[in-house]
Amino acid sequence: DLTHEKGYLLDTNMSADKPRELAAEFSEIRRLRPNLNKAVLHVSLSAAPGEKLTDEQWREIGREYLRGMGLDNNQYVMTRHTDTEHEHIHILANRIRFDGQVTTDSHDYRRQEALMRKIEKDYALQQLEPSLNAERKAPTKDEIECAIRTGEPSTRQQLQQLCDGAAKDCQSMSQYIDRLEHIGVQVVPVLQLEGEKLSGLSYRLDEVTMKGSDLGRGYTPSRLNKRGIEYEKDRDFETVSRAREHAEDRALSQPDRSFEHQQAAERGSPSRDAGTLSPSDGSLNRRDTQDLSRHSSREREAGAGIQNLDGQHHALMESSRSGVAERGTEPAKSREQPDLDALHAHDSGRDAFSDARDRIMALAGTATQSRDRHTGVSSGIERGHDRTSKAVEKQIEALGVEQFDILLTDKNNQKIHKTWHKFEFRKGISWLKRMNARGYSIEIKPHGNEHGLVLIEKLSKNGIQALKEKGWEPALALETSKDHYQAWIKLSKENIDPIIRESFYKNSLKQEKIDQYGLLAGFTNQEIELNELNQEGLKPYIFVHENTGKVAKKAPDYVKKVEQVIENNIIRNMQEQRLDKINRHFIHQEKSYSAEDHYLRTAKLSIELHEYEKPKEKIDYKKMDWDIAMGMAESGRFCEFEMVDAIVKHSPSIENKDLKKMKESVTKMVQTIEKMPEVQEMKKWNKEREWDRERTRDMER
Repeated sequence: DLTHEKGYLLDTNMSADKPRELAAEFSEIRRLRPNLNKAVLHVSLSAAPGEKLTDEQWREIGREYLRGMGLDNNQYVMTRHTDTEHEHIHILANRIRFDGQVTTDSHDYRRQEALMRKIEKDYALQQLEPSLNAERKAPTKDEIECAIRTGEPSTRQQLQQLCDGAAKDCQSMSQYIDRLEHIGVQVVPVLQLEGEKLSGLSYRLDEVTMKGSDLGRGYTPSRLNKRGIEYEKDRDFETVSRAREHAEDRALSQPDRSFEHQQAAERGSPSRDAGTLSPSDGSLNRRDTQDLSRHSSREREAGAGIQNLDGQHHALMESSRSGVAERGTEPAKSREQPDLDALHAHDSGRDAFSDARDRIMALAGTATQSRDRHTGVSSGIERGHDRTSKAVEKQIEALGVEQFDILLTDKNNQKIHKTWHKFEFRKGISWLKRMNARGYSIEIKPHGNEHGLVLIEKLSKNGIQALKEKGWEPALALETSKDHYQAWIKLSKENIDPIIRESFYKNSLKQEKIDQYGLLAGFTNQEIELNELNQEGLKPYIFVHENTGKVAKKAPDYVKKVEQVIENNIIRNMQEQRLDKINRHFIHQEKSYSAEDHYLRTAKLSIELHEYEKPKEKIDYKKMDWDIAMGMAESGRFCEFEMVDAIVKHSPSIENKDLKKMKESVTKMVQTIEKMPEVQEMKKWNKEREWDRERTRDMER
């Protein structure tokens, strides 16, 4: 998929961009599930000939496919190919997720098809009919490959073509059966109600029997009837009975019983199973399917509770004005109210319940009056520009990534997961407020595993200052409760290898957990203990303490150092693999062999000789390559390309993981050797000797 002749790399969530390096990365996750047989999904998404899409559109389509198939937490490589008339991309994805779980491939064809139909509609592409409604079934991948290999269509394709030919201008079922039998297709009808109804058809060709529904809906009796091929007992019973009798002494599979009747229970199911709904933007009228069924009743209760609180607030204010109720009186709790224990102010010198009510209404996204705390005078209506939205925008801007994973957790540890683009927070902020008012904690983390952010929890103000002094200034610091902070440190603005962040967590922070969720600013901290409530007895809001959004001063050097360690490990692994291949190479005795075989056998002998003569000295692989290249050039049996390719593919002399640079270096070495006078002279001598041998052999013959 990554050969230059076909196309180019379009998108990936992996650090490498070369096939060998990507394979090494895949294998690291592959080790999590060594017993899984099929770990890699390979799929091609194609547009119709003439349809043109940009790279960004193809990238969006590929990502939408990955989300819809549940591969949003998996390694993937996306390539765009240009070797055909129709535009298309290839996706290679690891079914093993980063957490070690395996993404199911159950009903993958139906789910993929539903995704394709949705993508066609979203991008105004040619709309195809769902295969469930297709009159003629498309060939499978195996059938296509077999046809290319043998040059002959499959039995299914042959039957479809023959049946279509027989059905053209056909007036009756008798004529249809006669035409097929005349060209060698045996028809096996199924009759019901003493011959009144033709309920099924099977077709037999070359000792293979297939039901009508296996060919497509258009080959079942009901669909043939719509094509004008009707069954009438008085006219067709004799022909149909004869065809049935011919098949009685053969072992046939059970013919189909009207495709429509069989599939009635499943109609429409692909779109329900596919999970193609896009991530919810947080609004109540566009939620994920699972959230809609699981939480709709709770949200209705929460909404009713907020309405009741609103009414009680006005009643309380009226009674306060008339002197019936004194300032600071708490209202009776309603069953429909959200948990007010964490929201009530205790023993304050103002309208305690009004503050609790304002907090709930603000979290619910309802417009509230801006009121002076001391006078209680209303100063108008505030809409949309609440401090929660501003705090969220500050946090999103400081973190500087495009997508986020969101986790909502209630008191019973019930969890809701979302993945939002940074712009989706504007739509979903009201929904998040409602959920927070109902007692859900709101946490986020950057989506994927290539971002350059690490989270440090349980910090004090002095702890943040200590980080700054060490050169690890936070890009974002949140005050989660009194003198409790969280800090996000930015190692890089660009995507980095996840191993770098893992190294920072383990070596610098001495902790195993990576990619943790952090709290979201502007919402109440639902995870604190009772003794951590603020002075008003409320669960505190999470405030943005600092939001520079800058990369820490010490980060670039640290990232460079870890990247060098990673590259050295890759080089060492490549070197070990090549040495192992050289040691395992079987030395052939034939006089005719390839440049690769020449390199492997000569390298093996060189290494063995060195270990025998100088066991304590480290072998110089560069010098070994020079000597082998000299021998290959002097023999005159190999061209420059063959020598370069053999050395680049098998040499243990690797200085960096960029094989392109290695190829340039080896090419220069080979060209230098080829120009040496002694090499030219030796090559000429070898050629003359070979000619002499040929003449001697000719004379002997």
